[in-house]
Amino acid sequence: MTTGELGRVYTDGELIFREGDKGEMMYVIQSGRVRITKRNNAEDVTIATLESGEIFGEMSLFDKLPRSATASAFGD
Repeated sequence: MTTGELGRVYTDGELIFREGDKGEMMYVIQSGRVRITKRNNAEDVTIATLESGEIFGEMSLFDKLPRSATASAFGD
């Protein structure tokens, strides 16, 4: 992860946040994609792939609960 002009820049596969983490911010995808996964038994299941312009991570701001899924950078 590096800091860019308008925020953080993540590389392919880099973890943004993990399911169960405390959530204190939401994210806006400026470019690239983000994969959202949820742990199901012993494997991670992709529940969404988000693209430029979409937001994520907002749920924990409203419900004050830990992150309900994992987010990681997907591609460049």
